Amino acid sequence: MNLREIILGAPKKRELMACDMETVVKHDGRGIDFTPDIHKGVKVCRDILTSDEGLVYNRRWLLERIQEFGLAYQDWSLLEHFNHWRNTSHFGLQQFPTEFADFLILLARIAPKNGVEIGVWRGASSYVMCAVLQRITPEYQHTMIDIADGVFAFEEFSDILNLKKAIPSTSTDFRGQEFDFVFIDADHSYDGATTDYLNLGRYAKKIVAFHDIHAHEYDHLNGGTVRTWREFKAANATTMSILEFAHSPVPWMGIGVGIKQ
Repeated sequence: MNLREIILGAPKKRELMACDMETVVKHDGRGIDFTPDIHKGVKVCRDILTSDEGLVYNRRWLLERIQEFGLAYQDWSLLEHFNHWRNTSHFGLQQFPTEFADFLILLARIAPKNGVEIGVWRGASSYVMCAVLQRITPEYQHTMIDIADGVFAFEEFSDILNLKKAIPSTSTDFRGQEFDFVFIDADHSYDGATTDYLNLGRYAKKIVAFHDIHAHEYDHLNGGTVRTWREFKAANATTMSILEFAHSPVPWMGIGVGIKQ
């Protein structure tokens, strides 16, 4: 299998949302009860919130928390080194673990007071990001935007996290609003990702981030997220610090960050 086949064969996030939403109350699309994975995730977030001072800056400790929280079940060969981190259900993180850990440490150091995530899927990334940022800034508020409510266990996590669920909605509904932190991970077409940046990302007061900056499986969508990220870097390199977290053995996933000076 060549590189192109590997990249194009990587499943897209929405493919894992094919389960009947009536059964999502307790089971995912494979008929697996996700309740144990939810309980585990809540425990991890509570452990982060009550952790000793400075632990959220410790990469090894964060990776251990990410492993305990678990990755959403998938069969992606590019994550085979983390197969033992998978949950049995489709609830869990859809992130390259080491990329996400380094990104979380950066976020913790910047310490935004509020943030918005455009495209939240099951909510797992929202929960972990909010826990880390709330540990640094207890009043931190995290707004979750998506076009459809596929979020798992919002009530359980919102009992301990400062979460606001704005679903169904899009970035257009929040156009021009200012948040300290904006995370773009929704429509992976060039036009969709760029619109999310123009609606909210460019108004971020401290940091704007994009997921899937090397996800070439979306290149057919007018250049996809790869093109959006490339153009963002070209337009903002003189006014922002630009960082990339890209750890896959071949170009895939990746988190791109612009930090305002």
